[in-house]
Order: sequence, then structure tokens, then C-alpha cells
Amino acid sequence: MKTRVLSAFCLSFLLSASLYAQEPLTPDMTKQIDKIAAMIKDNPDAAEDAFDELLKGKNKKNVSLLVAIGKAYLDNGKMDAAKEYAERARKVDSKNGESYVLQGDIALSVKDVGTACGYYEQAILFDEDCYDAYYKYANAYIGVNPQLSVNMLLKLKEKHPTEIRVDRELANAYYQMGSYGKAKQVFDEYMQKGNPDVQDYSRYSMLLYLNKDYAQSLDMVNKGLAMEADNHLLKRLKMYDLYETKAYTEGIQASDVFFADPNNPDYVYMDYLYRGRLYAANNEVDKAMVEFDKAMKADEKSEHPEIAKEASEAQQKAQNYPEAIRFYQLYLDGMKDKAEVTDLFMFGRLYYMAAGAMTPTPGDSTTNQSVAAVDTIQRKAYLMEADTIFAQVAERVPDNYLGNFWRARTNAMLDPETTMGLAKPYYEKALAILEQNPKASKNVLIECESYLGYYYFLKEEYEQSKVYWEKILAIDPENPTAKQAMEGLKP
Repeated sequence: MKTRVLSAFCLSFLLSASLYAQEPLTPDMTKQIDKIAAMIKDNPDAAEDAFDELLKGKNKKNVSLLVAIGKAYLDNGKMDAAKEYAERARKVDSKNGESYVLQGDIALSVKDVGTACGYYEQAILFDEDCYDAYYKYANAYIGVNPQLSVNMLLKLKEKHPTEIRVDRELANAYYQMGSYGKAKQVFDEYMQKGNPDVQDYSRYSMLLYLNKDYAQSLDMVNKGLAMEADNHLLKRLKMYDLYETKAYTEGIQASDVFFADPNNPDYVYMDYLYRGRLYAANNEVDKAMVEFDKAMKADEKSEHPEIAKEASEAQQKAQNYPEAIRFYQLYLDGMKDKAEVTDLFMFGRLYYMAAGAMTPTPGDSTTNQSVAAVDTIQRKAYLMEADTIFAQVAERVPDNYLGNFWRARTNAMLDPETTMGLAKPYYEKALAILEQNPKASKNVLIECESYLGYYYFLKEEYEQSKVYWEKILAIDPENPTAKQAMEGLKP
């Protein structure tokens, strides 16, 4: 809130204990001060004479006037003169909060936050209703220790529970603390009862976005843009919110508006990331890749490897598995030791799907044998890499069936005729883990048991084969494959 507005409220609530009358400055007096202040830089002597003239007679001991003149000097960079008037005001009335507020402003102008807030506390000590001191204390600490800002504003809120302006500042302090839920709760009340401006709509929209209230955030964004159509933050949030609400076509249009100036220095990696997401969701993968690349370049310190992960997901959706693998490798490289076992598992699946995409279609009439041979080699390389990765998964989480289960699937693809039984040991290990879990997936159990039943059938070990088909029928009595197998195994 602007200093002049805050000062006016501070002055209007002063309860002076001075022997001298301390009337708030009249509008005429304020105009005279502003007019003289305009001369301080170019004609300081004339300004000094004019202020001396104002202070004649009964105004000589007017604390409000002395403080206003001191503030005029401070605003014009005349520190010594500002200190002089602050001290004159204090000597007139040592229990008047205004002089301490000015001294706090002087200290804050040289970034001495501790000293400044000490003066603001003195102002509050002598005048519990000096709003200016509360707000300035809160604003001084908001970037240093926002909890102190919150504490001061809560004191003011306790004294004046209906003062809606406190909610606005309190919400901002909570926002700076990262307490977005509390900030939203307080801002809700202000937005309903106060008179919000564009800045308020910007803050509130951001809070709603951070709380994942995307539809409401978009509503506030549109209200803010109705007041200021070219607001950079609001245009950014509109693009974000439209993506989150799945309005992809509108989101792309909003991104075109937001990126209308390609040389704007205020674009950040998230802007490009969201535009990439919008294009990807709209199945415009090539355009999405351009934006993901820009996002990675804007992430100069490579602190956000998840950008590469999203690029990988877009390429996977387009079934461009070589590129999906490349981007996922970039993601894992960026994560380093922070990569989870689930990340490793998904990487293995990518290789598995890449191999699956190269599986020859039955009856394929491809005549280029050299191309087919290269594809076969590449497909095997993908499967071998998938097997290596799933082995690492099984080693890292030995009590989880997934590593061995996907090793089994991978080796089954390497041995499609089950002539070597490459998948057998892994299906057995996965089944042993699954059978210990009463909630295990029936479909996964049946897959393991079907492979093993078929394996032993091919080996002509029929009794062992029957064990697995019977297990399947115990799970699914109408399973057609198991029923057919049991019919074929009858003597």
C-alpha cells in the first residue's frame, strides 16, 4: 500500500499525549509541502526557507508537520535533513509515534531492517493504533523473516478484526512464507469484502493456481485482465490455467498472446514448458519439442530435469521411442542420485515398448532383408537393455514382483517360441512373490502361470504343466485357455 495512504490512516488514528495540539495536516498544508518538496533537489535553499516559513507560530511544534517535512527530505535523498526533522519531532513529543515511524523509514532506506523495525515497534508502543508502523514493520520483514510480518499483522488484526486491509497484507505475508493455504483463506475474505485492484487479482490468481484451484484462478485472471489487458503475470497464468483445465486450443491461443513479443526478457522456463504441454496435449508434437527445448535452455542451471521427462512422454505418446529414450536418459542424468526406482522401471519399459514397436507383423511381406536384419539387431539391443534395467529394479526392491515380472516379459519376447525357456526363472520368481500377497492381481498371476504351464507342456512334463493350469482354474474357473489345456492333458 502506498506510503501516503498509510500515513494518512496513521495520522487519522493518532491519540497524542502531547500538551500541544496535533491536528492532522489539512489538504491545503499537504499541497504546500508537496510544492516545496519539488524544489528540494534543484533549489534546496529556497525549499529550506519555505519550510521554515511553514513552521512559524503554532506550527513550530506541530509533530505531523515536522514529520511530513522530514519525509519530503527523505524522499529526495537528503538523509541528514530527514534525521534533523525526525529528531525535532521527537523532542517536541517523545511519545508521539510519528517521529519513530520516520526514523524507521530513514533506517530502512539504508536497508538496516533491524533498526528500522525497532523504531516501528517504539511507534506502536506509544500509539497502538498507528497503522503505518504495523504495516511498515510487516513489509520490512516480509523478505527477511515473513513469520515476524505475520505476527505483527495478527496483532493488528486482533485489535481491529474488521479492518479488511490487514487481510490483504496478511495474505501477502503468508504467501511469502509459502503457506499458500493460509494465504488463500485470508485473501478469500479480502477479495469478497475489499476493493481489489489488478495487483490483488494477480496475487489471488497465483494463490489459487498454487492451490490447484485452476478454474477459480482462471476466473480471477479474466477479471484482472478486464482491468489491465496487458498484465504480464495474468497473461502467463491464463495460459497455465487453460492447460490445467484441459482447454488446450484456448490455451494455445493464450500462449500466442503471451509470447507475442519474442524478445521479452521476463519469460521463464515454466512458460515454455506450459506451451510445450499445450502443444503435446493437442497432438502437435513437433511444436511441443521446440518449446521443451526452449524450456531446457531457459533452465540454465539444469535444476529441472523433469522438463526432459515431459519431452520423453510426448515422444512416447507419438511412438517415437528412440527420442523418448534419449530424453528419458537426459532426465535420469539430471536426477543423478535422486532418481527413484520407479524412474528406473519406467526407463526399462521404454526400451521394452521400443522393441515391441519393432516386432514383425505376422505375414509381413518386407523384401528388404538388410533393413529387416538391422531392425532385428536393434530390437534385440532394446530388449537386452530392458532386461539389464529390470534386473536392477529387482535387485533394488527384491520384495516387489515388478522387476522379475518385466524381466520375464522381456525374455519371453527374446524367446518368442519358448524354445529356450528364457523367461521361466523370472516368471517363477515373480509368482513366488505374488502368491504371498492375497491382493495380488489375478491377471498377473494368470500370466505367470500360463507361461509356466505352457513351458512344461512343451517339455512334455504334463503333470507339472497341470499344476499351473489348475492354479489358473482356481482363480478363474471359466478361463478358456486353462480349460482347453486341461482337456488336452486328459489321458
